[in-house]
Amino acid sequence: MANRASIPAKDVVGTKAALDDFMHRILAVPHGKIKAALEAEKAAKRTSAKRSASRVSDASSKRAN
Repeated sequence: MANRASIPAKDVVGTKAALDDFMHRILAVPHGKIKAALEAEKAAKRTSAKRSASRVSDASSKRAN
C-alpha cells in the first residue's frame, strides 16, 4: 500500500475560499475538451478489444479444424 495517501481525505481541513477556488478550476474545463478525451479513450479501448477478439476467434477456428 505504498500508493496510499498519508492523510485520509476526511481529515483534510480547508477553507471555503480554497473550495471555491478548486470548484472554479474544475468548472473552467470546457465540456468539449472533456468529451474529446473520453471519446479518445473509448476509441483506444475499442481497437484493443477488436485485436483481442480477433485472436480469440482465430484460436477457436484452429480448434474446429
